[in-house]
Amino acid sequence: MFKKTVAAFAIASAAVLGLTPAASAEVRSSPDCQNSAGYQTLVTPRAAVIATNDVIVGEVQLCRQGSLYFAFVLFNQAMTTSQYAQAYLTRYDHGAPVGTVTCDSTGGNGKVLPGQRRCWTPNLNGDASRYTFVAAADQHSSHTGALLASGNTGIPTR
Repeated sequence: MFKKTVAAFAIASAAVLGLTPAASAEVRSSPDCQNSAGYQTLVTPRAAVIATNDVIVGEVQLCRQGSLYFAFVLFNQAMTTSQYAQAYLTRYDHGAPVGTVTCDSTGGNGKVLPGQRRCWTPNLNGDASRYTFVAAADQHSSHTGALLASGNTGIPTR
């Protein structure tokens, strides 16, 4: 019991202090990298989804399931009745964009609607060594269509 309490305290302390692991080529498991098959592997450090007033409202993640890649977004709060959000996964072939899928694409779970906090895109094959990926997310006003927040995992390099 004591060990579990100490471990939980350490995790909570890191979260409160905002400690983020340094970027590395290693992949690690993430309880936030979810799709219809369960928890998958986080490929890159999480990227903040930042509102126009510089407040972090969520995180977008580039995730992997074997040689398949997908984007996952998790917001801190559920969308209000006047908000919706979308995640995007763009595949690059030798640095040139060759296609984008969203949570609304076949195989995704649909955009983030009022009362919801997350969505994921369908999987894209990343088997070829020439492919790289960028995950992105946007939050919008459902009344005006205005962009409220956005974030992405960065421009791919290879």
